[in-house]
Amino acid sequence: MTLLVHTSRRMTLLLTLMLTAALGVFGHQRVFYTFDASDGLAANGSQTLTCTKTGRMVICTIGHINFYDGSTFSHIDPVQDNVYALPKYDGHYHMYFDKHHHLWLKDRYQVTCVDLLSERFVKDVQAVVSELGMKGAADNMFGDASNRVWFLKGRKLWCADLQKDMPVRLADGLQDMETSGDSLLMEFFADGLMAVYDLRDGRHLYDSRPYSQDECSRYDKSSVVFMHEGGFYQIRNGDKEGVLLHYDIELRRWTTVMQPPYHLNNMAYNGGLLYIACDKGYWTYDPATGHQEHYGVLTLTGGRRLETDINALAFDRQGGLWAGTERRGLLYSKPYRSPFTVLPWSDPEAGRLSDLMDRELKSKPLPRRVNCIYTDSRGWTWMGTYEGLKLLQGKAGREQVLTQRDGLANEMIHAIVEDEHHDIWVSTSYGISQLTIKDGKVYHIESYTDRDNVPNESFVNGRAIRLADGTIAMQALDFMLTFKPEGFYLDSLRNFKLYPKLIRLMVNGNYVKAGMEVDGRVILDRAITRIREFSVNYDQNSLSLTFSGLNYMRPIQTYYRYRVKGLFNDWRVLSHAESGGQVDDNGLLHMTLVGLRPGHYEVELQASMMPDYWPQEPFVWGINVEEPWWRTTGVYMLLGVLLLAVAVANGVYFNRNMRRRFMLNNAESDLLKRLHNYIDRCELFMNDVLTPHTMQVEENAHGQTELNREFVEAMVKIVPYVKAHRHQHLSMMQLAGVAGIKSGQLYELIADNIYRSPRQLAERLRLQQAALLLKTKDMEVEAIADQCGFVSPNYFIACFYHHYRQTPDDYRRPSA
Repeated sequence: MTLLVHTSRRMTLLLTLMLTAALGVFGHQRVFYTFDASDGLAANGSQTLTCTKTGRMVICTIGHINFYDGSTFSHIDPVQDNVYALPKYDGHYHMYFDKHHHLWLKDRYQVTCVDLLSERFVKDVQAVVSELGMKGAADNMFGDASNRVWFLKGRKLWCADLQKDMPVRLADGLQDMETSGDSLLMEFFADGLMAVYDLRDGRHLYDSRPYSQDECSRYDKSSVVFMHEGGFYQIRNGDKEGVLLHYDIELRRWTTVMQPPYHLNNMAYNGGLLYIACDKGYWTYDPATGHQEHYGVLTLTGGRRLETDINALAFDRQGGLWAGTERRGLLYSKPYRSPFTVLPWSDPEAGRLSDLMDRELKSKPLPRRVNCIYTDSRGWTWMGTYEGLKLLQGKAGREQVLTQRDGLANEMIHAIVEDEHHDIWVSTSYGISQLTIKDGKVYHIESYTDRDNVPNESFVNGRAIRLADGTIAMQALDFMLTFKPEGFYLDSLRNFKLYPKLIRLMVNGNYVKAGMEVDGRVILDRAITRIREFSVNYDQNSLSLTFSGLNYMRPIQTYYRYRVKGLFNDWRVLSHAESGGQVDDNGLLHMTLVGLRPGHYEVELQASMMPDYWPQEPFVWGINVEEPWWRTTGVYMLLGVLLLAVAVANGVYFNRNMRRRFMLNNAESDLLKRLHNYIDRCELFMNDVLTPHTMQVEENAHGQTELNREFVEAMVKIVPYVKAHRHQHLSMMQLAGVAGIKSGQLYELIADNIYRSPRQLAERLRLQQAALLLKTKDMEVEAIADQCGFVSPNYFIACFYHHYRQTPDDYRRPSA
């Protein structure tokens, strides 16, 4: 197990203070990462969003509910039957959670309801409303800070959780309501009136207005209320302008915080600051000092600038800021300032550093396929190559090559430099990596990419330098990157807790969703994220479980510790660098459990941002593999066999042979059935457009390795044969003859590869189809690339050459 370097208590305290300062005074230094439809978001408009108690992000796009698990987005869509009419609501999106595992999404004149246990829209919303005690149709609905649902009907507000009616002060114009604990109910009307009632007995206590009657029409369009420390903040909007108000409940006093000439949309509170989303970026407001700051221009990763509206703001459990925009997708900012500074060539400092490198760095002849050579203070020689980072420890020292498997961001190494603490920093074609040296060896590697404000761009060979103040500068093609190693935050990550979630389940190579039948059995009765225990049949005993640590800040720096009681009791620690692919670069853990025997198993799992620090109690998932029916009645079957053996000795021998034959035939039949399913899955991939990105996405999504080459070659022969004889009974012996190998060898190849992604096989079949067209048809290469599903002729040519070692034109040309 690789551990992060231990620092002194003083250094840990210093870094903690630095991180705290970063959280408190972010200001214009926030850097935002963008998610949009290309990342799986249902649409580029984010209307409202929130972080659930379990740490998942829920984002409402227009009509859709999106769930984000730290790696991928999933969404659910309503249909017209899911809509419940609200004739007296003419505002925009509001999202409420209740105490009954429902999410309510209110839009103009309607509301939809999501059952969070199944993560599906409720088909009959009226039935849910009736179950909550509301009689008849409601005119409007609200949710309060205590997650209680309220329904408006006429001049009454009905609360399902309190089982009581409350009077409504005015007949029309109720825009919002809120409660203060269990004592006060506040009603907010379009004309600015706030009516306050005693929540316990329904008595009207008093009315209050934040502004004069003459100003009512300026802010009569919408209301948003946020309860906070003995009072509340309220946003009110008019046709073109908005106002942010504060009300002190004890003093019964209104204060106007700001009145911008545009709409204010939503609020969130974090780190002593109130964040206000608006039509022009966002504001921060410090209630303690009254200081306000407006951020109308946002900084994106790579140094880009963005002016945009923001509909909603929310903070995740790590303290990261999420912003939903109307057309620019979803924005995310980490809970700390990036230690990296990007200097474009238009910045004079970038030119100065480049000139300094010209003077200080002496170019030397390099061996073939070596980009740079660096000798550190220990006398160790580091060589940046095309295949990784090569280390030579002294003249007689051992040689070591470090690659992505060891934690490097990329294996194309461009520049190397040593910092003041004698750690090594390398720039690559994708990000930079820090190598911590301890006890004469590489102790830990940490990598930083575009998610850390390191632009996704290649660096320049040999262009890295340490300045007099300890700052490191590395040159890329279009910018200069600078940072101070002491400004990093590794030890302060102990303050962050992770709450892992089970997000995907595969049984015998098939994805399983809530309510789906697998071999006649429903395995999941609710959404996978809500499952803590499930059962499978004895022959559904090959499972693949995918977990997310919900580490939005640095997913690649997610460490897992787990054990499976009933299988092994020793804790295992995995990370992206040291897991053999079980932890992908999105921080997802892919746990494979194959050949489970009948019994009960418990998966205990912890997640952390440190490999030696586990502050949370393990999360537990139960797995039941049920006994086959013939084992539960085994005693009776054995008694029958013994009685039969006494009566007819020959019957025993005959029965035993017939049973063995049945089991062998059954095993072969099961394998052939799975092979047919695998070929069907391959056919689905044959319909996809093949791009350079698809292979990597498939591998990252499922944590699967490449198919065995012998398996691919055998399947290339078998697939056409199976498709041609689909309605005939086939045997393993027949298929082995088609593949030209022994049946036992074919059995092993299928068993080893059947649960892996067939996308590689689909690509091979496309190439085979293309080769046939080249030899038999007078078609242009571009037409063949399109017919065979390649995204472009260039990508087709590259794939064809990689396999056949010939270009398509050379392959088509007759041999001399």
